[in-house]
Amino acid sequence: MRLVFSGSVPKHTAYAEANEDHFKISANENRIALCDGASESFNSKLWAELVADAFVSNPRIGPEWLKTITGKYVQAHDFHSMSWSQQSAFERGSFSTLLGLEFQKKSRRIKVVSIGDCIALLFNGKVLVDSWPFDDIDSFKARPTLLSTIAAYNEFLDKPAFKKNLYKVFKLAELDNPILLCMTDALGEWALDKAINNDDQISELLDVNSSEALTELVLKERATNSMRIDDSTLLKLTF
Repeated sequence: MRLVFSGSVPKHTAYAEANEDHFKISANENRIALCDGASESFNSKLWAELVADAFVSNPRIGPEWLKTITGKYVQAHDFHSMSWSQQSAFERGSFSTLLGLEFQKKSRRIKVVSIGDCIALLFNGKVLVDSWPFDDIDSFKARPTLLSTIAAYNEFLDKPAFKKNLYKVFKLAELDNPILLCMTDALGEWALDKAINNDDQISELLDVNSSEALTELVLKERATNSMRIDDSTLLKLTF
């Protein structure tokens, strides 16, 4: 698995530092995570970074995994030096999505885990083969499930029905030119729609190879209301 392009267009282009998307890839490029911090929560940028880094280090998602990350999040803040409004926001919690990939080189498979609405689209050349966690754009209308710094909000992880639908496996063995696009929700919703409908613009996205090209595409689609205005991150992987 090789990351051949990564780029992100912030919600507000004049404030790139406020971009709450974050990705991390392992040194041997067999594991990657993409996270989208929820804007309405306290310091979601840091939370997204911690979640992505944790998955790449240890993909075994569970109570102890989350407890470790939450501990790091709490240690990064001096609660007593915060204003009352900051303390209140901190206590309400921080939230993030997680899209994690593990490439199994020997079997030519990718194990995909998804919590929230970041999406992975698998192509053979420019033909859509599979997607996770959604295969229709209406799914983006639902409120996403998010990982939180508040333990009570993560109880969904213990529900058998959720665990059953947490993972999917993409099989690459029979594909002659597998390409995987991983995206945060606004760009992902747009891309899934274009891919399902065989729109020529999906080729434009697959051909993006520079930050300038990605920015041009995203701003053009925002201007025509074809894409929601939100932090938009694209990762392109080949095998």
